Amino acid sequence: MDEILGGGIPKRKTVVLAGACGTGKTILGEQFLFAGAREGETGLYLSLSEPKEKILEDVQEFTFYDQKLVDMGKIKIVDIESDARLQGIGLQSVDGMMSLIRRVIQDSEAKRVVIDSVTALIANFADKDKIRTFIYELGHQLMYMNCTTILVSEIPPMTFTYSVYGVEEFIADGVMLVTDFERKGELLRAFQVVKMRGVNHSRNKYVMKILEDGINLIPLFKAGLE
Repeated sequence: MDEILGGGIPKRKTVVLAGACGTGKTILGEQFLFAGAREGETGLYLSLSEPKEKILEDVQEFTFYDQKLVDMGKIKIVDIESDARLQGIGLQSVDGMMSLIRRVIQDSEAKRVVIDSVTALIANFADKDKIRTFIYELGHQLMYMNCTTILVSEIPPMTFTYSVYGVEEFIADGVMLVTDFERKGELLRAFQVVKMRGVNHSRNKYVMKILEDGINLIPLFKAGLE
């Protein structure tokens, strides 16, 4: 990914990572956080779908996982919905959820953030105006806090779209797409950078494999699929 983007995701940018179920979005986000933590940047994983214990159990099978980084607080996992309910914050409140996310990031001193998923988060809001306001404000707040952020976006399988609500990709600084495609009866994963503001990046599609060391990207011609 660093080669595709000429050095990686630019600092302080907010990027949508769109994909259907099982395409590797969560693993890519986790690997992004652990890579940053090894360079001294605290990573924060905000979950809206699974508890902390389940996330840690699943990620431990990869060699990029480092228990010491978790013990040191360089990798932090927060169940944002549980936090909101414990504090009596309504999930439909734009201001309340924004305040909670901002406080969690500030308390953790995170520089890399993954929200998994932004689709589940904004599903609590009633209309597109609220969604647009929230995403726009979220991107600005994250930038002001010097965070580099991945917003995981859940999309239907086999569709050329980037979000359910059609708002996130226009406000975000970048869009990365992970999809499935079939070759000779085998279902393969593909990765593509659709946009990244301020970066002269490749828009080529890459075969994406999930191996023991995490996400591996292979040019189509090297995989013999062009």
